[in-house]
Amino acid sequence: MHKLSPVILDGVKVSQTALNSFPDASFGNVIWQTLISKPSTCSDSMCAGIATCPSNGTLALHQHTQAEIYYVLEGSGEVEVDGVRHHVTEGSMLWIPGDAMHGVFCGPDETLKWLYVFPEGSFEDIIYRFKPAKDASKAGVSSRLEKL
Repeated sequence: MHKLSPVILDGVKVSQTALNSFPDASFGNVIWQTLISKPSTCSDSMCAGIATCPSNGTLALHQHTQAEIYYVLEGSGEVEVDGVRHHVTEGSMLWIPGDAMHGVFCGPDETLKWLYVFPEGSFEDIIYRFKPAKDASKAGVSSRLEKL
């Protein structure tokens, strides 16, 4: 059996990791850096990164098969899980069950930065299914981002 090596990223490597955002603004204006994920790292069972929701920002309501952990690194905001809003601040930790409808919301005086972790070796294997907006009529969603 092949033994995997640990993945250790220093602050320089983290700061050099590309920022990502959704191609469709209706999914929200959160930005994120996936830090541990195949094939960039040799992880085989987990992936993780850092996401930031700006003032008046959102990560639209969505779900995915995998459970997810959030650990709030900075700021405050609200995380909605299955219709219930929870106020979170620095140091808050959440476990979000698989297939739970959830999203992140920041008010005018709030920003939120959190660590996210999935029990999946590659972030590319997480399929985001977004709750359709009342006026949703957009097409062309990538294979990783699906509207329900």
